[in-house]
Amino acid sequence: MLQGEFGLVGPLLHRGNHKDYGKNGQNSRGNYGTGQAPSHIPQRIFPQIRIGNPAIPDVEPLQDLQNADVVLDLYQVARAVPVSGYDTYAYEAVAPYGDLADALADSQSLTNEKYQELSQQAAEITLTQGNTVAKKIDGASAGEKIEGLEAGLYLVIARGSEIADYVTKAVDETGSEKLATIAWSDEYVYTYLPELISLPGKEAVDGTISTANPGDWLYDASATLKPSQSLRFGSLEIVKTLTSYETSGPADFVFQVEAYKDETKAEVVYSNVVRLSFTGAGSQSTVLADVIPVGAYVEVTEVYSGASYSLVSEATATAVIQAAETAKVSFTNEYNSSGNHGGAVTNRFDYSSESGWGWTQE
Repeated sequence: MLQGEFGLVGPLLHRGNHKDYGKNGQNSRGNYGTGQAPSHIPQRIFPQIRIGNPAIPDVEPLQDLQNADVVLDLYQVARAVPVSGYDTYAYEAVAPYGDLADALADSQSLTNEKYQELSQQAAEITLTQGNTVAKKIDGASAGEKIEGLEAGLYLVIARGSEIADYVTKAVDETGSEKLATIAWSDEYVYTYLPELISLPGKEAVDGTISTANPGDWLYDASATLKPSQSLRFGSLEIVKTLTSYETSGPADFVFQVEAYKDETKAEVVYSNVVRLSFTGAGSQSTVLADVIPVGAYVEVTEVYSGASYSLVSEATATAVIQAAETAKVSFTNEYNSSGNHGGAVTNRFDYSSESGWGWTQE
């Protein structure tokens, strides 16, 4: 399972009531005593996205997740082949998943851990190796009822519907790097691990999902995906314009950056000090890239203007950090003809979840 800032990415869970639909859709008894896995029956899956009670301050998790516009892609990794004489079936890998054939051959002993390993291998083949893999389902809305799937093993990929580059890497609680996918709302990033689901399936027994497990076949299944949730970060650009320049030495300007959760300024979410140095008139800028939480209210104050320069703009500028564009604040100075000179030392402040705020002098 993938440990996130506020939640977990857990295994895909399979639940539901067994139903055997005849040609006319009538509910009837299947061939459970004959040893034939009833693969002629239309299999159905009900993917549903739910959050498992992550502790997110001041945010209703499920409500915000709905803003992420999560959709599901399904890829068929293997077909279900009935095993003669037994009430079970084996997996037959389909292209381009032939390298997984040996691992899938012993379908009766696939533990949750092995399913997770196979999920990663199937996702690597699907998403990162340049293969053109046809999607059985392309962009189904989370919670949408999906019908018409043949019996088999499917890779489930959750992603944001409007995100082109949705493949990423995530680190689980053991420190292992995993292939993952993302969706995002205005303020949060949701990270999903790829999952495998078998149709039809059976309930896990002692942590093992096996086609040989006792109990009814589950055709009317549900899938629960639990993403991790983390803050989404945006960028801030500080632009300085120097209209005139005194040539005896460099001109340094120092800015205090304070970002708050909102305009009440009750909670600081980012703090830093930055410097711009000029050797001539003109404009310069610096970008604090992807370090300030989206939605944060930022105040930038020019705290040092050099001995020979005066502000002709306001000393403090404000902005709200956006997800899709870089917020910008601007300052303008001019030479004040004083003839004084001065320099600046910059203290850099950074926040660590382990040690809190710290600073280094530049």
